[in-house]
This record gives sequence, C-alpha cells and structure tokens, in this order.
Amino acid sequence: MKKIHSATMLVVLVVLAMAGGVAFVSLSSPSSPKVGSGEFPSDWFYFLSDEERVAQSKLIGQPMPALDLSEWHNGERKIEDLKGKVVILDFWATWCGPCIAAFPENGQTYAKYNPKGLEFIGICTNVGQEKLESVLNDKKPQYPIARDARMVTMNAWNATSYPTYAVIDRKGIVRAISLQPEYIEKVVEKLLAEPG
Repeated sequence: MKKIHSATMLVVLVVLAMAGGVAFVSLSSPSSPKVGSGEFPSDWFYFLSDEERVAQSKLIGQPMPALDLSEWHNGERKIEDLKGKVVILDFWATWCGPCIAAFPENGQTYAKYNPKGLEFIGICTNVGQEKLESVLNDKKPQYPIARDARMVTMNAWNATSYPTYAVIDRKGIVRAISLQPEYIEKVVEKLLAEPG
C-alpha cells in the first residue's frame, strides 16, 4: 500500500481535475529516509519526506500527544479508557483510497486484539472531513472513529501523509509511527506481551 502526502495529493488532484485525467500517486523513493523507533526493522515503515521523518522521530519514546477529537462513531474513547492499553491511531482522510480500503483489515485487527487490551482509533483529518458521515455510512468500519475537526491532533502527531499508523504502548509511550499496515499485528503482539 502506498502512502499519500496531503500537500502533494492536493496539487495532483487539482492538476488532474483540470486535465480530466486519473493517476495513482506514490511518494515512495528508494533514497527517502524512513522513520521508526530502532526497535523494529526500518523496512516496516513508510518512506517519508525528511521534514515529516524528523518531526515524527521526535515522538518516539515520548508520552503520546493529546488527542483533540469529536464526532465519535462506534463508541467514544476518552484518555482514561486508553490507560494500560496498547493503542493504534490510524490517521486518514476521506479522499485517501488506501485509507478507506484498509477499513476491513483495521476492523479485523481491532476485533482480534481488543479483548487482549488493544484500542484502535481511526482519526479522520485534513481536508474533506465534511464527507466523513457519507464515507462511514457507505463503508461501515467496525472500530472507533473520530473527527479531528481543527486538525490539532494531525499537527501534534505530524501526520501529513495518509494513512499514518501510530502505536502507543500500555504506558502511553509512542513506540512506532508511520508503520506499514502489514506489520501492525507484529508490533501489537510485541507490545501486548509487555507488562503494563
């Protein structure tokens, strides 16, 4: 799955709209740096811009930034609900095809690991939030999703490419950010095995 950077996607969408064409966008480049935590293999993470990589790497090993979310679907999660749990945050946008295509797998991960202490929160952010209700009614994701209406959470997490998956351990510490979806379960299993 490719990760789409919001600013680049906006420019591409405008150009395509003017030209009447369709294309797929990938920001991945073999020479681009990756972000991770060092404790997980670097190829488990998306390629990012230098700016995003540096900003996100500062979050690793730190307490998770605050969440400023509203309009919850499938149950609101307050900060006290997350204490002692492994948490996955999925930053996504309504215009991001790979994000929406991941809803079923995200729901399966949530269903499988929630009884073991996992919380999974989808965070709809960036432009296009007015389409949130329509997307949710059409795709019916089976895990908690909220809106980042003022984009405060997106900015605190430096999540400007989508999807961006962040994983927080039972102590509330950011352990991975920009994790590729195919490695989420491996990280979750490791963190669930750790003491709280």
